[in-house]
Amino acid sequence: MTEHEPTDTDEPQTTDTDEPQTTDANGSSTPDAERSGSAGDEEFRSWTESSGTGTVNVQDLTKVYGEDDDEVVAVDEVDLHIEAEEFVTVLGPSGCGKSTLMEAIAGHLEPTEGEVLVNGDPVDGPDPSRGVVFQENRLFPWKTIDENVRFGPQMRDAVDEERIEALFGQMGLEGFEDAYPHELSGGMQQRAELARLLANDPDIMLMDEPFSGLDAMTKDLMHEKLLDVWEDDDRTVLFITHDVEEAILLADRVVVMTARPGQVKDVIDVDLDRPRDTDMVTTDRFTELQRRANESIHDEAERAMEQAEGRT
Repeated sequence: MTEHEPTDTDEPQTTDTDEPQTTDANGSSTPDAERSGSAGDEEFRSWTESSGTGTVNVQDLTKVYGEDDDEVVAVDEVDLHIEAEEFVTVLGPSGCGKSTLMEAIAGHLEPTEGEVLVNGDPVDGPDPSRGVVFQENRLFPWKTIDENVRFGPQMRDAVDEERIEALFGQMGLEGFEDAYPHELSGGMQQRAELARLLANDPDIMLMDEPFSGLDAMTKDLMHEKLLDVWEDDDRTVLFITHDVEEAILLADRVVVMTARPGQVKDVIDVDLDRPRDTDMVTTDRFTELQRRANESIHDEAERAMEQAEGRT
């Protein structure tokens, strides 16, 4: 076992072994209402018959935590289809099951009921084809940025030197290969996280509020980086967020979830031209879409607040 070096990271690191007991597709350690937006039966059957690299079908997904009086239904009979190469954002209040949905697709948890299909096959555990980026920093603090980016491919004996070099250039990390995570800014750490995910060349990118801790300017830059990667590489992206503006700016479709138990309340088609940049948020159409999303989520946010305060 390798002893890691002490770090000066602002956020505590939960990983304390060079060989995590459970790893995601990037090599990061992980702990083990009315559905008005759901598809009709006929439409959903046609979705589940579709296939292709990066296709995701969530069918009647229910996840229950705890037992008896301590039972909590996180998500309840969620149906969701994501086409290959589609960018979908999931918007909802805190505690609505957004992360549970993502973890089920990643293969980190087993549904209580229902199932998740990727490329037509049931998900039965993590896989490098489904890369995950979390909200908090999951870089190994005792490894250099170069070592972090290489970790996943090395675990599979599939390091592509040209790809690694290209990723450092694409993410603006050239010259920081030998730096440790605590020596980088928050924005650079997230770029390193993104480079580590892309080093595995995943078909599907699962992103759980990855930019929520960044300042507004850095967040805008990360949006541009992410959209560039997605448009260049034709990957499927599922991106979780609390931020309505972020959800609309990035997505082909915005999925709005109800307060707990999480269900699909609304699906908003984002008919904005691509490529996109932050100037688009001032357009009339963007404002219309933003208004619709805010109206859809407003009551759910209030209900989630009431749940948190123990009133419901």
